[in-house]
Amino acid sequence: MLEASVCRYLIPKQADLKLDMEHDLTKPLEARQYSGLMDSGQHATPQHTSVSAVDESEFPALYRTADQNSLNGQRRYLTATRLRLAMLVVAAVFGLFSWRTGSGDIAGILAAAAFGVALLGELYLLRMRPDRLWYGGRAAAESAKTLIWRYMVGGSPLGKSEIPDRDAEWLLLDRFSQIARELKGVSLVSLSGEVNPISTSLRNVRALPLDERRQQYLIGRIHSQRDWYGRKARWNERRTNQWTLILSSLEALGLLAAILKATGVLKIDLLGLAGTLVAAGAAWIQTKQHQTLASAYAIASQELTAIGAQIDRATTEEAWAHFVDQAEEAISREHTLWRASRS
Repeated sequence: MLEASVCRYLIPKQADLKLDMEHDLTKPLEARQYSGLMDSGQHATPQHTSVSAVDESEFPALYRTADQNSLNGQRRYLTATRLRLAMLVVAAVFGLFSWRTGSGDIAGILAAAAFGVALLGELYLLRMRPDRLWYGGRAAAESAKTLIWRYMVGGSPLGKSEIPDRDAEWLLLDRFSQIARELKGVSLVSLSGEVNPISTSLRNVRALPLDERRQQYLIGRIHSQRDWYGRKARWNERRTNQWTLILSSLEALGLLAAILKATGVLKIDLLGLAGTLVAAGAAWIQTKQHQTLASAYAIASQELTAIGAQIDRATTEEAWAHFVDQAEEAISREHTLWRASRS
C-alpha cells in the first residue's frame, strides 16, 4: 500500500492535528519545472525580500513519487498498446500471402507469432493495469501540487489570514495523508525517504510579503500552467489533423483496393489489411484522445489568462487566499475532465 511506502515519512510524529476538509483533484496530464522570478543562485531567509526559485525536486516526496510513477505507468501503457496494435497490423500483412517451405507456411507462422505477441500485450494490460498507475499517480501528484502552491503563497484553506503557519504545515501533511489513503488499488513505489517533507524553500516563499508571493504565483503557476496548456492544445490539434488525414487516406486506399478487386485488376486481397490499418489507427486515436485534450487545454488556457489579468485586485490576505483558491479550482476542472475522459 502507498501509505506504508510513502506516508511513513510524510507526517512527523508530532503532527497529530486532524482537520476534516474537502480536497480537490487538479490538473495537468504531465509534470513541469517551476520557474520563479528570482535567480536560482539566490537564497533568502524569511526576513529578506527575495527567495530562490523553488524547483519541483524540492517539493514533498508524495508529489515527486506520484509524478514519477504516473509517468512510468503512462509509458508502459502506451508502449504495450502501441506494440499490440502494431502486431495486429503485422499479422494482417503476413496473412496476405503464403511462403511455403519444407517446414510449412512461413508467412502463416509469422502471422501466428504476431498474434501471440499482441495477445501477450493485451494480457499485460489486463494483469498489470499500468493505466491505473498512470491515472491514480497523476491524480495524487496534481492534488499534492495544488496543496503545495496553496501553502507556499497563502491560498485558501491555507491562507495566512486563515491559519497560523505551524497549523498550516500540519494541515498540509494531514491532507497529504488523505490523498495517500484514497489511492486504493494503486501502489506507488517510493523514490526516497525524507525527514521533513516541507523544505526551507517552501517556508521561505510563504514568508514573503504579499506582493512578492503574488508575482511568484503569477509567473510560476498561472503563466507557466497557461503556457503549458496552450502548447499542448496546439500540439493535440495538429495531431488530430494529421491522424484525420492518415485515416482518410487509408479509407480511400481501401475503397480503391475494393474497386480494383471487384473489377479483377487486383488479385491480392488488400481489404483486410486496409481495414486493420484503419481500425488500429482509430484505436490509437481513442487512446490518445487528441481532439478532447485539444479542446480542454484550450479552454483551460483561456480561463487562466482571464484569471491572471485579475490578480492585482487581490490586495489583502483575505482576498488573495480566495483568489488563489479560484485559480486552483480552474486548474482542477481541467484535470477532472481529463480523469472523466479516461474512465
